[in-house]
Amino acid sequence: MLPACSLFERTSRPPHAPLEEAARVQFPLDLPADAQTLAGGTVTAMQLALDDFRPLGLKPHEGATEEERCLYQRESYDVSAAPGPEGVTFVQITLKPRLCEKQGAIMDMGATYAVDVKGRRILAVQH
Repeated sequence: MLPACSLFERTSRPPHAPLEEAARVQFPLDLPADAQTLAGGTVTAMQLALDDFRPLGLKPHEGATEEERCLYQRESYDVSAAPGPEGVTFVQITLKPRLCEKQGAIMDMGATYAVDVKGRRILAVQH
């Protein structure tokens, strides 16, 4: 007989710092007043879109330029989300202005996603 947890699909999780490093983190008693609260459905839609657009662990090709390496990093992009009709959430991913532009303007580095949050799936992508 198999344990019940073996029936669940294992998902990848981000790496965690070693215990010694984690012990040095000092959490605030409360978050600052300017902390942002995002609805769970919005966060889910953003995560699904980002996982498709720039999967965790995606590495630049060998010999990539500094500009190309910048384009592979999730931190190089801004993400916006808005509710749509019938439970759809639209997620727009755009390159931060001038961040990766070492040799001139970069055009069309982003995408807009239509995400079905309840079904946890991407309905369509517009590049």
